[in-house]
Amino acid sequence: MPRWLRCSVFALVLLLSACHSAWPSFEDNVTVKGPAVEDGGTTRHGSDPAPSSSLAYTTQVVGYDVDGGHVKTIQVVPTHILDAYGGLLLGSDRGEWGGELMFRSRDGSLYRLLDRNVQGIIRMPFGIVVFTGLAHMRMSKGAIYDITQDSNGRVKAERRYDLPGAPSKIRWTTDGGLVFEAKILTLHRRYPWSASDTQCLLLTQAGKLKEPFCAAIH
Repeated sequence: MPRWLRCSVFALVLLLSACHSAWPSFEDNVTVKGPAVEDGGTTRHGSDPAPSSSLAYTTQVVGYDVDGGHVKTIQVVPTHILDAYGGLLLGSDRGEWGGELMFRSRDGSLYRLLDRNVQGIIRMPFGIVVFTGLAHMRMSKGAIYDITQDSNGRVKAERRYDLPGAPSKIRWTTDGGLVFEAKILTLHRRYPWSASDTQCLLLTQAGKLKEPFCAAIH
């Protein structure tokens, strides 16, 4: 074989290998079982659920006007509630005005775990995860956090994955995973507008994040 042909074949093999590693993995039979996050919040797990209004808490938000910045104390009714670690995880999403993840212990004490817009609190086979994110104007961001308890009994949040955009449409798969969409915004370099796209992602029951083709999800 001529040397130029061997070099061409070798270059083609390298190119195909690089493309294959960058291409989303195809997940066969990604079948949706049902929503993991209902409209308006996460269904609370546990017996005799209390109304979310009885779990309201106060927080502070910063606003700006012609006189500058000012702090306002507001009362928040959580939209995401989950029994965990002998207490309750409480999440809220106020859009551009912020959100947070709180933990209310059995004795009624309350402390903050995250200053993030909460999109879902879900118990997975490997533990509890919280989806956070916000898509607003020319910005879209998101993340998945693990919620754990340390040896001193303190509940904490640790980032598991950064997401390419704000998560939405979080659904259970028939094999115990979570499939969802991430809204991606691409800013145009020369013009003051952005283009949006949707990326499908799969959090497996083992905690791995994969990127199936959207067409493979049914």
